[in-house]
Amino acid sequence: MMLLLEAKRFAKNAHKGQLRKLSGQDYFSHLDNVALILEHANFSDEVIAAGYLHDVIEDTKVSEEQLFAMFGEEVTRLVLTNTENKILDWESRKGETIEKAKYASLESKAIIAADKLDNSSDLLRAFKHHGDVIWSYFNRGYDKQAWYYHNLVQSLFFGLHKNEIPNFFYDLKNNIGLLFEGYPKNDND
Repeated sequence: MMLLLEAKRFAKNAHKGQLRKLSGQDYFSHLDNVALILEHANFSDEVIAAGYLHDVIEDTKVSEEQLFAMFGEEVTRLVLTNTENKILDWESRKGETIEKAKYASLESKAIIAADKLDNSSDLLRAFKHHGDVIWSYFNRGYDKQAWYYHNLVQSLFFGLHKNEIPNFFYDLKNNIGLLFEGYPKNDND
């Protein structure tokens, strides 16, 4: 329990002042949602802690070494599985994430899926209110987002037996189907 309280506190401080892209909510709400998804699916405290911390290396000034010193090898390994290399261009970065997810452990796949479930839920809410304009908030629009999410979902399911797949993976798959049901979109319509 101390691990979770410390991870929650650390993530809240590290992401202080950051806001969600579409909703404008405090960024910590996303981290809290990811951790709750993992907790409800009965993952270990290390996995839930990594859920709180999954963006800390990628989106703050926290280093891998700092994270390791505070939370140890297992939590750091899980966070690194979900950390993108920001030096790469978007397509290369997302391609690397898709490939990494394909062969990741169930625990690592779960963090990625929980992250994307919360993101896709935000996207669905925004889409219902604002329509296609939401795609202008992203560096890459509808077609690239659809490509990424469809391929990522396939990678998350890859190699898992049906009886070990957490229910929220199906929630993610459903969200992606709803968001991108017309993929690829024909801009001439």
